[in-house]
Amino acid sequence: MADGPLAGFRILDLTQVVSGPFCTMLLGDLGADVIKIEPPEGDATRLFGRPFKNGVTATFLNFNRNKRSVVVDLKLEHGRDIVRRLAVKADAIVENNRPGVADRLGIGYADIRRANPKIVYCSICGFGPKGPHANAPAYDPVIQGYSGMAFVQGGKENKPTAVKMALADKIAGMTAALSIVSALHAARNRGVGQYIRVPMTEAMMAFSANDSAFLGYTFLPDTDFKDKVPKSGSLDPFRTADGWVTIAPFKDDQWERLCEGVGHPEWWKVENRTERMRTVLRGIAKLFPERESAHWLEVLERADVPGGPVHNYDTIFGDPDVIANENFTEYEHPEGGRVRSVNPGMRFSETPAKIWRTPPRLGEHTEEVLREAGMSRAQLEELRAEKVIN
Repeated sequence: MADGPLAGFRILDLTQVVSGPFCTMLLGDLGADVIKIEPPEGDATRLFGRPFKNGVTATFLNFNRNKRSVVVDLKLEHGRDIVRRLAVKADAIVENNRPGVADRLGIGYADIRRANPKIVYCSICGFGPKGPHANAPAYDPVIQGYSGMAFVQGGKENKPTAVKMALADKIAGMTAALSIVSALHAARNRGVGQYIRVPMTEAMMAFSANDSAFLGYTFLPDTDFKDKVPKSGSLDPFRTADGWVTIAPFKDDQWERLCEGVGHPEWWKVENRTERMRTVLRGIAKLFPERESAHWLEVLERADVPGGPVHNYDTIFGDPDVIANENFTEYEHPEGGRVRSVNPGMRFSETPAKIWRTPPRLGEHTEEVLREAGMSRAQLEELRAEKVIN
């Protein structure tokens, strides 16, 4: 049973793949009743996500918990009628089609608003509403390149490198979720809904342009400053005898304690600051491979210097903090069997975010949801015969 802060809100989810499903999963984690409208073949990640087990993909499971699945063929007019009918009692709708598709189907914001003036309608797309790319398709790698994120990851070689996950998709989804929650609050206060457009490029630039190389372009004219910013604000991990550790001593007193802790206080006594930093970093890079990670982590802890292990997914589940904080949950899925899932990334003292519904089977809740909308069994049978629903 949902008891999160969004309990009582209903969200129609017309999205597929990652950006939209991640958004609506977050809303579901917060307690919203998310109704996932799927085509007869299902969300694309039911088909191409990996790995597979008993016909279920890990990709679908990891982006679609806390939802109910309703199969509706939106290529048919009766299918679009069902969406408009469900929208009457919904608080928000989310879609991530290519711009213009929802309008052509008759389920765009203007169409839905006529049925429900208080609706919050969110469209996730690739680019902003103006310019040559306004209606262009876009996927995560395109946005990472377009937004400058891939360039920032280039390192010393300045070779653009994509972050090895659907970062732009998830940033857009998180931005959309925050926008929807804010708009729901405004709808309750003012009595009117609104349309939200979340372009992935804009969400990604808003996320990444506050630091990194953009710092050199903040003051104008930027020609005076763009070459004065470090290539990276974060230190790469350092190799140890059996793995890697990270350090983040950004204050001078932390650097000094680090040098003392590793037995080389003289590193921090170099007069020129630039050369001092080079001396310390070169020294650590040479020193750390001589001992195991556990040794250096103890040194960092005693010196009160920020640092930590570099985990992979073979080691993270055994980390004492991860275990103590129960960051992962295991549950039984009717098709996938035993499943592990990462828990929501926020903690509420009174209205907890949690996994309260396992990811749905395709069309598992079609009859349940449509019966709640007032449709009779005879109507449902007629729609099934016409292959409008499953």
